[in-house]
Amino acid sequence: MDILKISCIVIGIVLLLLDVNAYVRQRLADETGLLIGSFSIFLVVMGIILHFNVDKDLLITLLIICFCFLLLIIFSLCTAVSVLVMKNRELAMQVSLLNQENERIIHETGIMPKAEEDCESDI
Repeated sequence: MDILKISCIVIGIVLLLLDVNAYVRQRLADETGLLIGSFSIFLVVMGIILHFNVDKDLLITLLIICFCFLLLIIFSLCTAVSVLVMKNRELAMQVSLLNQENERIIHETGIMPKAEEDCESDI
């Protein structure tokens, strides 16, 4: 039973450290980092207050190992998705800036009249 308590605490601490590391390196979005951080704190608290009497230590150990691998896979997927979301936001900002510059160049060269001149010619 002590294996389950210790493993929950260790998994929670490792996940929290990975979460903080990825967040500091800006590889994880705010919402995802908060979610994973709160889940890792929940694991630590669960490991501290866990009191079960189970005689099947091997089964529990195997479940803990599978759970640990599942958490690491989910964490890596969240990190990859967060990086893509941040890159998408950056690209959207760059596209917006390029569109503004394109409109400015078109107006400076006189290819397209400004919106104010269009309104005056309609009157």
